Amino acid sequence: MNPNDQAWLKNRVHAAVDDDFYLDRDEEKRIKEEAAARSIAVKDTELVLRSELDQVGAVCERVLLDELDRLLHQFTDNDKRLDGKEERDALDKVLTPASQKRKGLDPRVAEEYVNSFCKVNGVRRDTETRRWLVPLVAIAVVAALAVFGFVATRGEKTVVQTKVETKVVDSAAVILTDKDKGEIDDQLRRAAQFVEKAQYTDPPEKSAKACLDAIRQIDPKGQYRGEDVRSVSNKIVDHYLALADKSHAAKDVAGMTRWLERAKLMGAGSEVIREKERALGIIGTER
Repeated sequence: MNPNDQAWLKNRVHAAVDDDFYLDRDEEKRIKEEAAARSIAVKDTELVLRSELDQVGAVCERVLLDELDRLLHQFTDNDKRLDGKEERDALDKVLTPASQKRKGLDPRVAEEYVNSFCKVNGVRRDTETRRWLVPLVAIAVVAALAVFGFVATRGEKTVVQTKVETKVVDSAAVILTDKDKGEIDDQLRRAAQFVEKAQYTDPPEKSAKACLDAIRQIDPKGQYRGEDVRSVSNKIVDHYLALADKSHAAKDVAGMTRWLERAKLMGAGSEVIREKERALGIIGTER
């Protein structure tokens, strides 16, 4: 990295954290996008980020969420249950400021993450269970009384109807095992983490694209969580198209071409990309 880019990046990081000592995921992503637009390597950006945050005692929200995610997996991967003590231990670890740090993870962000983690990974959360237990018991009692009253008015005869559904099965579909599905879940989780780091296609072996490619190898037809895979791919394509627009506004033809080529690597949104190329004058309008 040349000295001018290094000075710019350091100033950019300080501008983001000097007021609250907290670098949230959106701001980190913007910094990395701006650095990528200046052709600064991802590893160099990461190095400066870590160094400058440590220097002022600021924290990185993404890093704290990575630690929270690691702890939640450690506590729940075997029994798919998060008890009260485990949840407190995990939250205490990330909410309490670490040594030489001025802040911990934002409690609201932590709560949202734990809730999302449990839903995505099928984990039973004891605190959530207790929160809804009383209302559910009340609803169950009311429902039981209603059913009893309904049956009493129906008399002695009960008619059972069976509905038969016809389902067309794709003969080319792959039979996915639980292990396959677990691998897809893990690759999607890693892809989301790489998106947060703005590592969409670079470096190739540690990027969101690498994770999505691995998923397509396992499940070419997108039978399991196909919508989630497409959503991540389209989100990255939209991001690159937005960068192409910025390069076009700056009259940076090389940058514009680079972002469009990276969008094509995702294997999604081909029509949208083609329309953008027409709009930016990269290809002519078809007659």
